[in-house]
Amino acid sequence: MQGLQFNYQTPTTISSNLTFQYSLTPKLSAQVAYVYTRANHLQTGVGANNVTQLLPAGASTANAVAFPDFAHGSSYNVSTGTSNYNSLQTKLEQQFGNGLQFLASYTWSKTLGDAQDLLNGGSLMGYRAPQVPGFGPEFDYGPAAYDIRNVFHLSGGYVLPFGTGKKYFGNTNKMENAVVGGWSVNVISGLQGGQPVTFSCPTATTSGTSCFDVKVPGQSPKLGFHTDSNGKLNWIGNPAAFQQPCPLGAAATPGCEPTTQYLGGSQGTTVGPGVAKFDFSTFKAIPINERFSMQFRAEFFNILNHPTFNAPNFGGNGVVAIPNSGNFTSTSFGEIGSTRSAPYDPRQIQFALKLYY
Repeated sequence: MQGLQFNYQTPTTISSNLTFQYSLTPKLSAQVAYVYTRANHLQTGVGANNVTQLLPAGASTANAVAFPDFAHGSSYNVSTGTSNYNSLQTKLEQQFGNGLQFLASYTWSKTLGDAQDLLNGGSLMGYRAPQVPGFGPEFDYGPAAYDIRNVFHLSGGYVLPFGTGKKYFGNTNKMENAVVGGWSVNVISGLQGGQPVTFSCPTATTSGTSCFDVKVPGQSPKLGFHTDSNGKLNWIGNPAAFQQPCPLGAAATPGCEPTTQYLGGSQGTTVGPGVAKFDFSTFKAIPINERFSMQFRAEFFNILNHPTFNAPNFGGNGVVAIPNSGNFTSTSFGEIGSTRSAPYDPRQIQFALKLYY
């Protein structure tokens, strides 16, 4: 069963944009836009009957919840979440002319919020202390699961200038034109940065609440694919860039940071691997007569055979994370155990011959 806030508030969204467009040529145009979106009263699952105070690790939570005889953290949703999105969106578009057309777009954006994704939380964690005064869901306000800072897309096509009536080989006979004429090429590519990743503290600092790792000032996590000492694909080259708070009431010990903030750092302490995709196709028009024509297609999906990987410690959607890949004290920290597209998104090639009339 799922509980829902009785005086439910309707989610609201406020959006605005300021856009400039300019025609560079009769066929080529550029566009720059600033886009802002603010959302309030988003539904989010905070749970119910959670602890209402910070307790030392291992302490009993029986007297720190409203209803000791009922389950702790049972399902309960409220409409208190917020989010905001800011972006710079650019576009360069070539309308079809001289055989060429393309659309290139680049977006820099930042998405923050404290509403958990209802379908898939990605590599973020849940709320640490949703019912502790002074904390609550807003304490976990930070990068959203779908916060992707840089996105570039390019799509387009070009009719090759070969064959009868074209710039090159324009005086060929029918036999020669059947070979060199009627060809076109098309591309679809996408490049985007990684999504935010949060790691839980290896050692509990409190009882009934959670803790997130913190970044060590001056230390770079050295993100990038490499093979670690276990012979596994790894994304994080410097575990020393992460630390955790010392347990509540405990003295400072190696591997933890003495602080009054026992719940650790914010969401999204680092980012996971990005996405790179490149599809290519070539078409050939084959005229038959005024009524009938044919088209040959050769299509290459993920032509570079480039895999796209999940973030370290990712689990969900049928994927099981590598044990301790989110624990900075383990030799498995940062290891990647799966790709984002099932099963491995290899290069795929298909050929087709179509008849038109």
